[in-house]
Amino acid sequence: MKKFEAGFFVLFIMLPFLLLNYGKWIDATEEPVKSDIIVCLGGGTHHRIEKSKDLLYAGYAKENFILLVGEDARYNERNIKKSYPKLPTVTDEQPKNTVEEIHFIKQYMKKHHYESALIVTDPTHARRVSLLCSLIPSRDVTQKFHIVSSGVEWWNAECYWCNKRSRGLVKSETIRILYTLIFSGNLRYGNNQIDYR
Repeated sequence: MKKFEAGFFVLFIMLPFLLLNYGKWIDATEEPVKSDIIVCLGGGTHHRIEKSKDLLYAGYAKENFILLVGEDARYNERNIKKSYPKLPTVTDEQPKNTVEEIHFIKQYMKKHHYESALIVTDPTHARRVSLLCSLIPSRDVTQKFHIVSSGVEWWNAECYWCNKRSRGLVKSETIRILYTLIFSGNLRYGNNQIDYR
């Protein structure tokens, strides 16, 4: 009985601390560092594209293009061309989810001999992207991934529960992270059907 009481007491003391710091954990973004390529993940809003453009123009990529991946990559590319007609992009819309996007990025980098990538996504998505980058098997151990925040205005890691949108996305991402961790043995891409250009 004393072990149960001690465990409950520790949980009671630790739970508020964990919840208050959870936003900082789920936001696995970092400051940008110069890398071989910049990757803009699909989904999200125009913030990802804007941040990718800013990073490219600020000289954070050795290659002068943004790699757009995901189902909405063509849509994003059309929007970019309207606002920034001279912004160089490489687009692939074959990956349909985050797991496929990370598989694609790793294979693309291997094929083109890139060792590092800045991956632009939303802060709530960053921890899962970071986990997938480390969990998805790759024969090229020299690949380095740096997750950069899209800079959405609704996110505050220290008060994520204060905003309905960030609260909902944290909940959704927590479920997806748990799923990823439970089924991490199944992260190999089935039959390698993506054409990794």
